[in-house]
Amino acid sequence: MYQLNAHVLPTETSSQYGKIEGAYAVVFINYADIDGAYELARYYIESDGWQIDELEEEYLIFESPEDVEEDYLEFYNEALKDGYSLLFNCYERDEGIESENKENE
Repeated sequence: MYQLNAHVLPTETSSQYGKIEGAYAVVFINYADIDGAYELARYYIESDGWQIDELEEEYLIFESPEDVEEDYLEFYNEALKDGYSLLFNCYERDEGIESENKENE
């Protein structure tokens, strides 16, 4: 089992489009090799309506549930059952920073 991390942006087909600025995705992929896991992660992220800004090169490998942090155990188990699991930690545009940047122009 692999855990991959990515920075993603919502596309017009995403349910989050217009609501959030972006997200940090945590992807659990239950696959035999890392190259295939990366391809599957890209596929599942894009199928869910997200554009990949960056897919990190570093990844984690889990051999058993005991290796997984408790907060992620639900997603690990889902990936065991379904082959993958996606978690999006969304963030909104910081209006204060945007206003501050306009003032400095």
